[in-house]
Amino acid sequence: MRFRVVAASLALPALLFVSAASRAAEAPGVGPAGRTLSGKLSGETRVSGEVHVTDDVMVLPGATLSAAPGTVFLFDRSDSTKVDPEYFYGGVEIVVRGTLAADNAAFRFPGRTGGIVVDGGRALFSGGAITGAEAGLTVLAGGEAAVSGRLSVGDCRTGVALFPGGRLRTEPAGMLRAAGNGVGFVRFAGAGPAPASFVSEGNEEADAVAWDPDVAPPPPVSFAVPRPPSTAARMSDTFIDHDRTLSGDIVVDGVIRVAPGTTLTLLPGTRLFFTFRDTDGDGIGENGLFLQGNLAARGTKEKPIGFFPSEGDTRGLWDSISFMASDQGENVLEHVDVAGSYRGLHAHFSRLSATDIRIFRCCRGLQFQESEVSLARISVDEVQSAMRGRDATVRIDGLSVRDAVSGVNLFRSAVSLAKVEMRDTGWYGIRLRDSRASFGPGRFSRMYVPLSVQEGTARITGVSVDDSGLAAFSLLEGDVTMESFRSSGSRVDGISASKGSVVLSGGEIAGYGRNAVHLSGPAAVVLKGTKIGSPKGTTNIPVHDGKVVPGLGIVRVE
Repeated sequence: MRFRVVAASLALPALLFVSAASRAAEAPGVGPAGRTLSGKLSGETRVSGEVHVTDDVMVLPGATLSAAPGTVFLFDRSDSTKVDPEYFYGGVEIVVRGTLAADNAAFRFPGRTGGIVVDGGRALFSGGAITGAEAGLTVLAGGEAAVSGRLSVGDCRTGVALFPGGRLRTEPAGMLRAAGNGVGFVRFAGAGPAPASFVSEGNEEADAVAWDPDVAPPPPVSFAVPRPPSTAARMSDTFIDHDRTLSGDIVVDGVIRVAPGTTLTLLPGTRLFFTFRDTDGDGIGENGLFLQGNLAARGTKEKPIGFFPSEGDTRGLWDSISFMASDQGENVLEHVDVAGSYRGLHAHFSRLSATDIRIFRCCRGLQFQESEVSLARISVDEVQSAMRGRDATVRIDGLSVRDAVSGVNLFRSAVSLAKVEMRDTGWYGIRLRDSRASFGPGRFSRMYVPLSVQEGTARITGVSVDDSGLAAFSLLEGDVTMESFRSSGSRVDGISASKGSVVLSGGEIAGYGRNAVHLSGPAAVVLKGTKIGSPKGTTNIPVHDGKVVPGLGIVRVE
């Protein structure tokens, strides 16, 4: 017996990384119509005619990017990979934290890459078009997109996406239309409704993947960011070139640098409070801890060690705990709290062991490049990106992630994950590309695609997924074995596969909206003793009639 297959592609945001990146502000291009544009924009920038966008653009808080009527933005195709947490997609994109005012402008992205992301700012469209993006228009918490003319979004992987706390509206004469995309509209759990004049029709996979707008947000995390007491010691820019121990409360007005061959020890109960310094005007704090030597931060349950902003409770108020070429000696963190940073823990060409770590309200929770990392009992909450790694060996025994724009993204890595709990992590839970992974057990709830293997091999055991969006599990290319995988309540498909093989033993696929198994290419899917429930709203299980479908693989039930 075979399950019915549908010849349409499952579109997922691309997984991309870079080998190195700098947050230094780039001077935007200047000149007449026909200019190039890139970098971080401050003040007011006006463009017209044909504008070549050669690299990512960020409209900083308080800044305005204005496009004259008829402006055409032509975005370069980028095959580079990114590590900067302030950007969201693989291709060249515009991130709006100030104001984007576009008067009947066209935004042309190549090959379904990049997009426009409204992250706390405003995007004002007097008509126009967005085409060819990974996600045409994404509105995050605190952001607003307003349409006063006729704006069309087409040929994107996802046309329009709305996150909780974002606002999408049309003026009385305004109309927003999403057509010819992979998915027309994604409304994440807890996001408000789309305006009545928003039309999503004629899209490939689904016109809408949506959770109810009245879904209650998760309860606040029990984590109060402390403030430094008046008795706290103070440190400015400091270079540590011999072993040193710190204790108590310390306000750090600068960067603490630890030289190679040197160990910085923090005693239980030590708290470092970093002041906000932003010399390049990008809104991201630059103070932090930079280690080429080693860090010994062994707190206790009763006396955790803390890294906090000195004031405020938003993301990016200070830089990170950064390990750079710190692969000699030991880096050990135990019972550590991190809040308000750009990156929580960042390791590059380093070795790191971390246990009982809480990371809260950061741009990115953890990031690893060319590193060996062993983690246990890690919680990451209220971040934009939970974890990203490249060319790393990553072992995790206990990971909890909640309330993120995107989850765990690992590239060209050897990965071992166990005891994973994820909820409301936006686009995806765990995405693996060109990696070797063993994973499970785990539980995932309310996200677009909880598990995705883009290339490589994976063994997945004891994973439960409920209330997912496009698919509970997606294979683009690779070989995957799954045991006791359970999916319930996927809005579109239970399993989606394009190329390679999936062997699922035991488990259950139930409550899906379209197919238990959806093939978009020559993949082979084998179900051994797997219980297949009915799709939503019907008692019929979609079963393929036995005909050969050109270009597609096979689903075999044993």
